[in-house]
Amino acid sequence: MAYFLEIVRQSWSTPHFDWDEIGDEYRKFGSIAFGLSDGFWIDPRAVPKSGHQTTTKKIPDVFPMPGCNAVNQRFKDLVEEFEPGVHQFFPIELRNKAGDRLADNYYVFNCMVSVDTVLVNQSGVQWEVDDPSGQPLARIKPFKHEMVLSRPAIGGRHLWQGLYLQPISSGGVFCSDAFQKELKKRKIRFLDQKHCAEVDVVWKPEDNIQPILDWEAEHGLHEGHRSWKRAQILKERGRLEL
Repeated sequence: MAYFLEIVRQSWSTPHFDWDEIGDEYRKFGSIAFGLSDGFWIDPRAVPKSGHQTTTKKIPDVFPMPGCNAVNQRFKDLVEEFEPGVHQFFPIELRNKAGDRLADNYYVFNCMVSVDTVLVNQSGVQWEVDDPSGQPLARIKPFKHEMVLSRPAIGGRHLWQGLYLQPISSGGVFCSDAFQKELKKRKIRFLDQKHCAEVDVVWKPEDNIQPILDWEAEHGLHEGHRSWKRAQILKERGRLEL
């Protein structure tokens, strides 16, 4: 089994923080509007360094920050146990409403792995046409579609996003069964956890993303889309990894 994780965005789960400073000095290095993760390398200079709480609510392990997320040391330690040195963690200083620095260590988390594992036909996903570009899109809705994943495509990964087949979400992340079990065992909160079936079917581009590959062959990569972003990072950095 695998799972799809999303930040819980409810009044009872959100401690409400604002960034101390976020302006053009940060935006010129990229956007932090990625929710739980972006799936690709993020320039550290784009991430604000500190924030403050506007309420006195209890602070969970994982929670939304404006545009992105914050995770504590327990979540970071869990990720590093499973995939050391793979994902990005940007240290941030957080203060409570009284202005006191929080004792725990906090980070903005970004999953750095983007690979397609969703089996389109088995998941009941239909291709749609974007207006006005005419680009084919597979709109995967995680709490509507029963997502079925390719076990061979997952391999030994523990945290990943899709490349072409990323569900519509606030930067949701797939995780392995082993990771989810440890997440639950340690009572790390709050993340929605959607079960995904795994089957022993080889993931093939022609069976799952051929419509978009045909469109890109004719029109080129669509600026701002995930495949375009991947190409830009490879061009600028020469690699996708840290």
